[in-house]
Amino acid sequence: MSDRAAAAPPGPALRRPLGAAVRDLPAWPLYLMFAGFPLFWVVGLGTFVPILTALVMGPLLALRRGIRVPPSFGWWALFLAWAAVAALQLDGVPRLVGYGVRMSNYVGATVLFLYVHNIGRRRLSQHRGLVLLAGFFTVVVVGGWLGVLAPTARLSTPLAALLPDRIAANAYVDALVRPGFAEVQHPYGSPTVFYRPSAPFPYTNGWGCNAALLVPCVLAALASARARVRIGRRLPRPLRGRWMPAALSGLLVAAAVPALATLNRGLYLAIGVAVGYAAVRLAVRGRLATLAAVGACAGAGLGVAVLSGAAAALQSRLAYSQSSNDRLSVYAEALQGTLASPLLGNGAPRPSATLDVSVGTQGQIWNVMYSYGFPGLIFFLGWFAALVWTTRRWRTTSDLWLHVCLVVAAVTIAYYGYDGMQLSVLMAAAGLATREVRRT
Repeated sequence: MSDRAAAAPPGPALRRPLGAAVRDLPAWPLYLMFAGFPLFWVVGLGTFVPILTALVMGPLLALRRGIRVPPSFGWWALFLAWAAVAALQLDGVPRLVGYGVRMSNYVGATVLFLYVHNIGRRRLSQHRGLVLLAGFFTVVVVGGWLGVLAPTARLSTPLAALLPDRIAANAYVDALVRPGFAEVQHPYGSPTVFYRPSAPFPYTNGWGCNAALLVPCVLAALASARARVRIGRRLPRPLRGRWMPAALSGLLVAAAVPALATLNRGLYLAIGVAVGYAAVRLAVRGRLATLAAVGACAGAGLGVAVLSGAAAALQSRLAYSQSSNDRLSVYAEALQGTLASPLLGNGAPRPSATLDVSVGTQGQIWNVMYSYGFPGLIFFLGWFAALVWTTRRWRTTSDLWLHVCLVVAAVTIAYYGYDGMQLSVLMAAAGLATREVRRT
């Protein structure tokens, strides 16, 4: 059976009045979100981009009159509903504020997913959507280079000048409105200070998570660009884009320097999973040339890591860092806290009893489990499993790499937090991938 025949049927429409015309969605809100992100970051609103752009996309979706959803969307709807009920467990204003920020991110990501899933291909083809995500990866790479070249620099935003001193003095708020270009870490006993790029995000893990999700998207854009070059004779000259494969390849090479400088184990594991999984899928299809190219890039990356000293620096940091043991301790606290309130969880993270962190902040799975209980975790994991399963069949290499992005997300939710732009990148990729399933 062909991929086309085996693909899932189109999702139902949320509403489509008989005889009503379907209004096409414009693409500019997506460009505002991803291409305009640097402007939001400079102003101090980078963390709030998902909900700010959702305020634009939501009304446009409502005016469309016919909103389609994939069959798997029910898992995500159940998760949102359960997370809303879990608010009953909140017991203070600070935790209510944190809960509100997380829920706004979930709502913003939901609107984004529905928008990308429903936008017409004349307004946003798969190729244009992938190029848009590659453009955001350019922003991430430039931010990483800022962390490499000026690791101690900080950005003072207009929002920081407007906030009262009492609020701006909060460490978390300060990281948002006066973001540094890199995290500066000096583990106890270490003779070395580690400068780990983080811009344009508050923390290095945010940079690593976005990079892990975007690398497969850039590879999907690269495959799409090469396909367009091959059929260039049948396209108008402005659409041939012969320069794009070289530009995207150069972008991936440029990303290697800040990626190695982050010393981010989670990023390296995610890239390894992406390359290994794609290699297996390509080998099954007999795509030996593409498989060889993937293998050569992976080998080159390992060689650069060793020769540049990044591997030795990572080993040195791990020798003095207690992050692995700390994570295990916080994970144990998260499980114990959930067992104490298994149905609705605790509403939001709480301070750890042993460490200077909050329980439920060291990985999205643990956050969801601790905050919303075991039912919330089941619905959340069901959504990720459904995304991976329904997009597993692929017609083009671009489809495969979009699917790989979702596989990477399903792995990294164990140790990365998914809020803000991380969740937005995932939902944009999921919207493109499920839209292709609907097309077949």
